[in-house]
Amino acid sequence: MARILMIIEARIATTYLLEQLMEACREYGVDHKIKFLNELLVDDITPDVIPMFVRCADPQVLLWTQLLADANRSYIYYIDDNFWRISGDNALAAYYQHPMIRKSLEFAVSHAETVIVNSLELATVVSKFNARVTVLPASFDFSLIENLSPSPTEEIRIGFAGSPSRVDDLNLVSPLIDPILERFPKAVFEFAGVLPTGVQTGARVRFFPHINDYNAYIKFQSSRSWAIGLAPLLDHEANRAKTDNKYREYGAFRIAGIYSNITPYNNVVRNLETGIVVNNDAESWIEAVSFLMESPNKRIEIKNSAFEDVKNRYDVKIVSNQWADKFLEINESSAGKIINLDICSVKRKLFIRKIERSWVSLYVSYREGGARLVFKRILKRVLI
Repeated sequence: MARILMIIEARIATTYLLEQLMEACREYGVDHKIKFLNELLVDDITPDVIPMFVRCADPQVLLWTQLLADANRSYIYYIDDNFWRISGDNALAAYYQHPMIRKSLEFAVSHAETVIVNSLELATVVSKFNARVTVLPASFDFSLIENLSPSPTEEIRIGFAGSPSRVDDLNLVSPLIDPILERFPKAVFEFAGVLPTGVQTGARVRFFPHINDYNAYIKFQSSRSWAIGLAPLLDHEANRAKTDNKYREYGAFRIAGIYSNITPYNNVVRNLETGIVVNNDAESWIEAVSFLMESPNKRIEIKNSAFEDVKNRYDVKIVSNQWADKFLEINESSAGKIINLDICSVKRKLFIRKIERSWVSLYVSYREGGARLVFKRILKRVLI
């Protein structure tokens, strides 16, 4: 039996997906529990557990991975984004560009027993810091949609869901909205979590707030009955290292997807069979959407082929076996070592890391909104 201590900074889509996968691993002799990084205690790291840090870059992860490395205790690091190449003037980019975050991230990655990634592209990036990289497939939990059925509609809905950080990618499809609405009276665009810059909502352009809870998001997406799903990605290093999450979701929901012609899509989507792969220019996107609007039989063919492909390749019941094998392999050589620490020393170091985290937060706030936003957030914390 392998026992994994899954350590997360926050509950986001990635952690929900990983939790589903970990649950499926129980069948193969892998148990797990979840702990937030800011609540982690020395007592949590018992001799029989293997810590797995999930996308952690907060300064506190530096302390814990240093302690584990000094004690010669194995730990796993999971990452599904190229944090070193996130660019732009947004808060996310500012956070990962901060020297303290980079230091924490790179130490945690470089000292892991293995770094788990979902793509060869990201494996190449991570191998610069740690040669012990394991590429394991991503997954989709089909049990989440077993009892869900799309609502019938006469509209032909074209959808996209994502976080506000995806606005630059989404702007790729802004030029197609007006021409498609004008040409096809039944066309409706729906955006969840983020709206393209300069696009106004109306009867046929709808916006829905971001949904943090993954199960609620799955129910929402199922209820919208999208005929066409958009998956735009700007061609840069950070995006090329992403997982093919949109393909897995669109396939599982039987949505005919249109994908930017870059990794992670052009190496998994079979063009005109399980989706449409397009270049990142307005003409190509308009042509692809128009083709699917005019060809209902092709939409059906694509969505059904995508469903079968995703079901056969990404079903969590299939994928979990490979993950469990890796956990059991690491467990054979790593469990049984105890961390002997001065608790007062740990508390003091954690206090220092929390101060560093606060400075990072203030820095990001200043980059995002200047002194006014910094003051507003400090005031909010004081009043809470």
